[in-house]
This record gives sequence, C-alpha cells and structure tokens, in this order.
Amino acid sequence: MNLGKYQNCACRKMGNTQPLCLEVLTLGEQGKQVRLMPKAGEQAVAVVLDGCVLCDNQPKCDGLFLWQGNQRNAAVLVELKGAGDIPHAFEQLAYMQRYRQEYRELVDYLHVEARGRVMEKAVVVTNGMLSKPERERLEDHHGIRVMAVLHCEATSPIPDLRDYL
Repeated sequence: MNLGKYQNCACRKMGNTQPLCLEVLTLGEQGKQVRLMPKAGEQAVAVVLDGCVLCDNQPKCDGLFLWQGNQRNAAVLVELKGAGDIPHAFEQLAYMQRYRQEYRELVDYLHVEARGRVMEKAVVVTNGMLSKPERERLEDHHGIRVMAVLHCEATSPIPDLRDYL
C-alpha cells in the first residue's frame, strides 16, 4: 500500500525500527496490543504515528491501520492507553481527526489507491474499564464516535480490528 513520504513508518515483516510494531500488522506497548488481520482479497498496513509520522508536542495517537476490503475501505486510528488515562485518549483521537494534516494525507493515500470512500474510525485499547454512559459522555464532549473501547492486557488475547469492520 502506498504511504508516500510516510512509507518508512509502516510496520514490516522484518527490520522494524519502530518499537510500536510488534509484528507486520500488530501495534502494541506496555501490554496493550491490537492487530488487524485481513481476509483473503483484503490488504492492510499498520502505521506508527507517534514518534514516526508525528514527532512534535501536539496531541497525537499511537497508530493507524489502513484497510482495503472488497468494496469497503477504512482508516482506523488507534490509541493505546493505561486505565487511568482513558479520557485523554478521546481528546487525542478527536484532535487527530480534526487538525492533523498528516492523518488527512494518509487517508487521502488510501482514498486514491482504493478508489472509493474511506470510513474513518477510532479505537481505544486499554487495560481499564469504561462504562457506556462515561463513553457516551466522552464522545459527546470531544465530538467523536469511537468504534470500540477494547480491553487488552499482557495476558489476554490480542483484539483483532477485523472483527469491527
């Protein structure tokens, strides 16, 4: 998948230089992990945002999955968060979608390559818990809809975003 000037920020099968890349399609840090395993005929790429695409002090998310399906395409922002900092994840996701030109460029690359509409989604991966009313309050406050708040710890199975597309 073409990522233009951000190609070096994609996770690879071998020779990854980004600590967030645990495998070619798996991002993780401090026991929180998420992957996107495409089915036959689909393509996906994991992109490291924090520390590769984005190296400034502005709000940013950890990673991004770009996915091309048979007639659907998706850009899924990912924030890996500890239990005590979940509200900050919503702020980071909203800021990325609204204000980060680099994110727009990556979505545009997918749009051109996939030749179709790109669904923009967001997910928080955490070892904490969030009630439905609290999630809705955070979504309303930050003006963002989060596709899922996924629970993951070092000892739990790694969530697959493919289940949510």
